[in-house]
Amino acid sequence: MNEFDRLTQKRNEAKEKKKKMLLTGITICIITILVLAVMILYYQRLDARTFKLFVNDVQSQISDGFYFKNDKGETYVRAKDIANFIGWSYQNGEYGSFTEDLNSGYIQNEYEIASFVAGSNILKKYIQVTATEYTDETGQVIEPYEANSENGTLETSTLELPIISQDGQIYFPLKNLSDICNCRVNYDNEYRMYIYDQKFLVNLAQVKAAEYGYQSVSGIYENMRALGYGMMCVSNGSMYGVVNIDTGANILGLKYNDMVFAQNVKEFFVKTVTGDEETIGIINLNGNTVVQPKNYDNLQILSDSLGLYLVEKDGKYGVLNREGEVVVECEYDSIGLPEDVINDFNFSIETNKYILYDNSIVIEVDGKYGLYDIDGDLTLQPGFEGFGYVAKDDDNSERSFEDTLTIEFRDLKCSDGITRDVKAIVLKYIDGDGNIKYGLYDAESKMEIYAACDRIYGVTDKGETKYYFGVGKQSFNLKDDMVQAASEIFYSR
Repeated sequence: MNEFDRLTQKRNEAKEKKKKMLLTGITICIITILVLAVMILYYQRLDARTFKLFVNDVQSQISDGFYFKNDKGETYVRAKDIANFIGWSYQNGEYGSFTEDLNSGYIQNEYEIASFVAGSNILKKYIQVTATEYTDETGQVIEPYEANSENGTLETSTLELPIISQDGQIYFPLKNLSDICNCRVNYDNEYRMYIYDQKFLVNLAQVKAAEYGYQSVSGIYENMRALGYGMMCVSNGSMYGVVNIDTGANILGLKYNDMVFAQNVKEFFVKTVTGDEETIGIINLNGNTVVQPKNYDNLQILSDSLGLYLVEKDGKYGVLNREGEVVVECEYDSIGLPEDVINDFNFSIETNKYILYDNSIVIEVDGKYGLYDIDGDLTLQPGFEGFGYVAKDDDNSERSFEDTLTIEFRDLKCSDGITRDVKAIVLKYIDGDGNIKYGLYDAESKMEIYAACDRIYGVTDKGETKYYFGVGKQSFNLKDDMVQAASEIFYSR
C-alpha cells in the first residue's frame, strides 16, 4: 500500500469516527430529550394528581387535614381554614352561648354570623351589618350595603349534609359552602378546588353588570348573598331583575320595583307597583313562581322549616304556605303571641313567636286570641285573653312558683280517660263572673283538656320541674291529680 492509499485510509477512518461520534451524540440527545419528556409528563401527571386550592384564583397553601371525603364520597373542608381563607373570624361554641365547646362554633364577617353544631344540618344565621365601606383591589371605594332585615334577625336553614367534627375540628360540607359563608365553589375534579369569597364576587358582579348593560347591582345585603349561587340582582335605576353572573342570561326579568333574596329558602321576594296597587310574590332561583304575586302590602317568612309566610293587607294579617295556598285568611289584627307574653317569658331571638309546637299558629282579633293548625283549620276560637301564667310573689318572697307557657307530659292519663303524650299550652281567659282563669290546650289532640284554674305553674327542685294547678287555696300536682280533679272542678269548654 502506497503513501496515498494510507492517507486515504486514515481520512476515511477519521470520517467514520466523526460519524460515529455524531450518531452517538444525536442518540444521547434523543435519549435525553425522551427522558426529559417522560419526566415532564410524569411530573405533570403527578402535579395534576396533587390537590391544590385556589382562593379568588390565587393558589393557597393548605395544611394536612384541610379536607377529606367520607365513606359516601362527600367532600368536607376544615371550618377554621375556610374562615381564614375568606376573611371571616372563627369562634368556638354556638353564637350567644359563651362557651368554648369544640363541637360547635360560629364564623363572622362584617355582615353576618353563621352558627352551627357538629352532627346537625341546621344552620343559624344572624344579620349583623357593621361594615361602612371597603376598598376593592384597584383601590376603588365600594359603597356600603344595607340589610333589608334589622340587625340580629335570625334565619334558620337546613343544609343538605350535616356539619361534622373530626379530630377535634369542625368540618363544613363543601357542597353547602355557599349556604354557610356565601362563597362560590368550583370543584370539577378531586385535585382542584376553586373558592371565590363574597368580596371577590361583589367586585365581579360590578364588572359583569356593566358588561351586560345594567346600571348597577342591588345594594341590599341579602341580595348580595345570591352571588354564591351564580345569580346577581341588577337594576336600571328603578326596576330590578336577576341574571346569571357567568352568561348574563335573564332569570327574572327587569320588571320588579323591589326584590329581596331569602337565602334560607333560596327564594326571591318580589314587589311590583301598578298605579296605586302593589303586589308581592315569591320566585325561586330557577325563575319558577312559588307564590303568585298578589295584592299584599307585605310578605315575610313565618317559618322556613314549615314553609309558611306571613302576609299583610290593609293592616290585617294572614298566612300562606309554599304552594301559595291560604292557611289563615288575611283578616286578623295580628299573627303571633302578644308582646307582653314575649317579654314575660323572655323569648330569645331563636324562638318562633308565631307558632307554638310547630303546629299551632297564634291569631288575634279585637284583643282576643285563638289558634289555627298549620293545615288551615281553626282549632281554638279567638276568645282568650292570651297565653301563659305569670307567677305572683304573694307571700313567698323566694318566688318558688315559675312562669309557665307550655308544658309537655309523656303518657298522661287525661280527663277524657285516654292516655296520651301531651304538648300543652296554658290559656288565659275570663269566666262568666269576670275572673281571670287558666286552662290547658293540647296541641297534639287539638282540644282543651281542662280549664277553670286560678293558677298553673311549675316548681323546679334539684333540676326537675313539676307542674301544679291551683283553685282557691288548694293546689294539685298536674300529672298525678288530673283525673280526680277533672271530675270535681274542671270542664271542657
